[in-house]
Formats: sequence, structure tokens, C-alpha cells
Amino acid sequence: MSKYANYAAPRDTHSALLDLHAEIKNDSVFKELCLSHGLLWENVGNEPRGYHGPAPDAVVVLYVSAEPGPVTATERLNLMPAITTGPWIDGHDLTLNEHYWRKNVVKICSYIWPENTVEQMDQYLGGMQSFWVSLPEGATTKSIPKPVLDYWRQKYSDRLFGLFPHAVVLAAGGKAQERLRRLGIDFIGCGAVTKPGCNFKKVQDSWSGAGKAISDLLKQVNG
Repeated sequence: MSKYANYAAPRDTHSALLDLHAEIKNDSVFKELCLSHGLLWENVGNEPRGYHGPAPDAVVVLYVSAEPGPVTATERLNLMPAITTGPWIDGHDLTLNEHYWRKNVVKICSYIWPENTVEQMDQYLGGMQSFWVSLPEGATTKSIPKPVLDYWRQKYSDRLFGLFPHAVVLAAGGKAQERLRRLGIDFIGCGAVTKPGCNFKKVQDSWSGAGKAISDLLKQVNG
């Protein structure tokens, strides 16, 4: 059994996400469309997947990235459930390729919640992909083919983001930001937290700018 099995989101708090995930996973038209364009699907853990965090109605900040990366060799040994809750940092080996980016999310959140940052993340930060199926290894910087993305946008995007009507949306990276613009969703943007972009100073500077902007916005909302 995967050591992350207990991270599976419970139905009593995440039922809307779990139901929508089941619909996506059982959508034979979407599956065939993804496979015909070379996307990964249920290949050693590469099922449609894309949310981690507390119950949607508890999310204060929704961190949005592009799409899940293809499952790595070490991930195959301990697969994460498709919809998860639990710690953002504790229990994860941040030296692994599938988890190093979490340190960068902590950096952004340290500007939002300077005190008890990780504890605040576990309580108030949701993380979601703007598209829930992986590109193949070696093609992760490419765009999702337009027919696939159009189908996803028309059938699922609005419904997913509609589950978080009160969250401030933080969009990391150009692909996620472009998809949100097409949906008409307001967001605060920053550079990607994954390689290669995360290694550049201007990207790291954007993390502080975005985090501080969200902090200021939350202070206004909360009086």
C-alpha cells in the first residue's frame, strides 16, 4: 500500500471534487481524445488528477498550476491519490523530482502568511491543476493540444473553479494564466514553481510580488 493512501480526500468534506473526478475519469470521449493526442492516461498512476488541500469551502488561496507532471519512477512506488488532503510539506521528500516544487510554494506562501506558514498552508491553501491529464515525459513544456483543451474547458473548467467561489486564485506559470484568462477568472499571477523557470531570479522575484499582493488583498477583505 502507498504511504500516501491516508492522504485520500474523504467524501464528507470533498464530495463535490470526488464526484467530478469520477465523471472525468469515466468520460470515454475525453479519454479517447487525450489518448489520440498522445497524453497519458492510467499508465502507472497517470490517471486524471489534480487537487490537493482542505475542503473547497475552507480554501482561502487556490494555487493553480498547468497540469500534473508524468509519474516518476519513485512516485510509482508510492502513488498519490487523485484527490488529496493533508500536509503540504510533512511526509514528503523534497529532494525528489516530484516534490521539490513544494519548497517554492512555501516561499510564495511565506509572503502571504509570514507566521506559521506551513500550518496556514495546510489549513487554507488549495492546490489545483488547470488541466488534469499529464503530457508525456520530455514534452511537459509544450501546450495541451487545442481540441483536448477546448473539450476540457467547455465541460469541466467552470465547474471545477466554481467549487471555490471565495478563494483568491494564484496562478503560477504562463500556461495556467492563459487558461484562466480564457475562462474569465480573476487571478494574481507569478512565475512557475517548477523547472526550468523556477531557477531564474525574475521568476523568484515574481513569487514575492504575488504573495505580498495576496496578503494585501486578504487584509482588505478581512478588514
